[in-house]
Amino acid sequence: MIGKTIERDNKKYHILGMTLSEEAKLYIIEPYGEPENRRKPPRGIKNHRRSQKENDENSCVYLHCSEVCLGTEKMQVQGANGNPMGFSSSDYGTVQLFFDMMSAGWQVPQWLENEEWDCLQLTNLTLSGLEKLPVYSPGMPITITHRPAPVKHILERPVTLHTGKKRSFSFTDHHGDEVWCHINKVTLIDVWKDTEEQLRSLATAEKFSPEQLAQMKEHSYKALEQNCPAGMCYAGIEYECSKDFILTFYTREYLKSRPETHHGSSYFLLMRLKPDQETGIHGLPLKGCVMQTPLSPDTAKISAELFLYHEKADAWTETVY
Repeated sequence: MIGKTIERDNKKYHILGMTLSEEAKLYIIEPYGEPENRRKPPRGIKNHRRSQKENDENSCVYLHCSEVCLGTEKMQVQGANGNPMGFSSSDYGTVQLFFDMMSAGWQVPQWLENEEWDCLQLTNLTLSGLEKLPVYSPGMPITITHRPAPVKHILERPVTLHTGKKRSFSFTDHHGDEVWCHINKVTLIDVWKDTEEQLRSLATAEKFSPEQLAQMKEHSYKALEQNCPAGMCYAGIEYECSKDFILTFYTREYLKSRPETHHGSSYFLLMRLKPDQETGIHGLPLKGCVMQTPLSPDTAKISAELFLYHEKADAWTETVY
């Protein structure tokens, strides 16, 4: 039991305590608010554009921590998950956790007594390498290292791309700064050919059994059949960005279409283009993006959008007494 409240940006967080059974866990109560766009009544067609907008990440402060120090005891975070407490009121495990904490001496803070469970989230961090729980005493410093995931920003900036041609354009980011994107190359990728080459390389490396290779081949071809029929291509974009952003492009056709349920491997839905060089012609880091919409191999013009970008978030450390 720890029972430590943290106040930041007019919000309150509470380090509840730790448990140890098969693995050690640290529990933290955080504010929870369902994203505004999920509270609104659904309007219009559920297409990819709308799905992406509704997929905004919850602002969970403690979900991306890498290390916790209790006094001088350092503990690495192996994993984490968070569950809205409004859904946990009938969950025996969560209710029992609070009874166990109260039995260990935890007293419910006055501010927490007045909170609705629907407005709270219970985050638990799994800590590695502990055979017994560290001793905690009031006033002992707790240092937490945060390594936040990149922050997603929706942009929806229309852009027309031409295969084999360069182009540059600017956009305004969420800070109000002008950011330049330099597209150095737009190519059509024969993903069937690339997959066959990858499978041959795996076979040559002799790291997998014939049965495993056969299974990989089956799953790969099933995924291709569902996502990019034979004879079609994906568009690969190599770009430079004047800020260290990860850009994501989609075809406008894809954004208008409805999500489909596919069976089998989803590998090809997560493809990334890795450029051969680290630096582009403008002296900036060279990055890549694959637009996973099937295109004819003679496609010369693509109506697309720079739909979103991810901004890296700096690691930071807090100490609580």
